[in-house]
Amino acid sequence: MHPGTRLPAQPPPAAHVPHTFTLRSARVVTAPRICRDFVAGVVRAIGRDELVDSATVCTSELVTNTYLHAGGPHLLLRVRVAPRQLRVTVVDGSAVRFGEGRADDEALSGRGLFLVAALADRCGAADRWGVWFELDTPVKGV
Repeated sequence: MHPGTRLPAQPPPAAHVPHTFTLRSARVVTAPRICRDFVAGVVRAIGRDELVDSATVCTSELVTNTYLHAGGPHLLLRVRVAPRQLRVTVVDGSAVRFGEGRADDEALSGRGLFLVAALADRCGAADRWGVWFELDTPVKGV
């Protein structure tokens, strides 16, 4: 392609066809930001800007927990876009279950999973190996 040639603008993926986007990340201090930015990019690319804030906060919380508590060197982030739903799964191989424990009222941390539960339409554990959340995405124009 010639350097001055621009590609035509591409429409968002068909709303009726599910899509999955995957990112593998090292379990490092920058993982929450990298994963959060990845999710924001996917959500904006599919034309669902109204979900960006909730999706990025929930992603950041789940990936931060993985960074702090999982034992493996990597994590896998999967974003599934369906006609009426956005699902983000963080797989880390850890034996720590979603929602185990309870935040101490005086603690400075430990409320992230409660925040995810408040913002997401649904959330939970993916077997023993990860966590997920879902945000409903009503079909536009309906």
